[in-house]
Amino acid sequence: MSLDVNVTCESEEAASYTKTKNTRYLITDAAQDPKVVRLRCPAPNCMLRIHPYDRGFAHYERFTSGHHELCKSMKAATFGPGNRQYYDIQMPVGAEGSFIATEMLGQVGNYNSQLPVPGRVGGAGAASFLRTSTGDDVQVDRMRKADVSCFPAEQWEKASQCYAEVGPPFGIAVPTFVIESRSISQSRAEMLETMEVWMEAGVEEAWLVDPIAISYNQWLRRLDGNRVGGFNVLPTFGQVDVYVRDPATGNYTITTFEKPESVQSVTALPDFVMDFQRIWEMAMQDSEKYF
Repeated sequence: MSLDVNVTCESEEAASYTKTKNTRYLITDAAQDPKVVRLRCPAPNCMLRIHPYDRGFAHYERFTSGHHELCKSMKAATFGPGNRQYYDIQMPVGAEGSFIATEMLGQVGNYNSQLPVPGRVGGAGAASFLRTSTGDDVQVDRMRKADVSCFPAEQWEKASQCYAEVGPPFGIAVPTFVIESRSISQSRAEMLETMEVWMEAGVEEAWLVDPIAISYNQWLRRLDGNRVGGFNVLPTFGQVDVYVRDPATGNYTITTFEKPESVQSVTALPDFVMDFQRIWEMAMQDSEKYF
């Protein structure tokens, strides 16, 4: 399975830049138009970055309205002035690990529904549009998706003021709390960069959860029907990194838990405790059955 994309750029220079950034995905029999770049992104190894465009958020809206199937794989986008802007297209790797995100989303959703005044909780389909300035002059800079995003009721009320202007689901706002769960095709380095984006955008508390028990190479071999042999669990399996922002300074700290049975929210979700025991059991069972 693969994803083929024809990218129409604003100029030949832009097309050259797009080709450079996507060398591994470039289709050699390129289109006749020098402004068009043809790319092929094979699944399950996964990231295609479309560069560049310069029409800001309105361009993003037109792109999403005209590429429904492609946008199901959209992971992130930038659309602020000054820098080269892009879309990240993440090819799905199938159902592997999706049950983990569903379990975590369910636990946060259950917590939220029991609050006297519930906020809003969303999953990977809920895009958050991050802003780079406050006050009346709001500059939309990028779009991000997390496995779990949470807006308390008071924050959602402010975010929803922009709802009609930007569109569903969350409007121009940064979630108070997010969870990112590493998938089999994502490196830890990539996930650490993602966490930095969230914290720099102003998230109050963010968790990076690593439920990956086997390596990506092992996963690919067993995907082809080859049994790998011994089952060697990765040392990072079960790691939870909790990022917490200091409201006074804007700096954040990171606390790491090694395969905890549970983790309690530090600031963003008062009294919320996630049960990780079931999550680790589910992840391990899913990996063990192939060995």
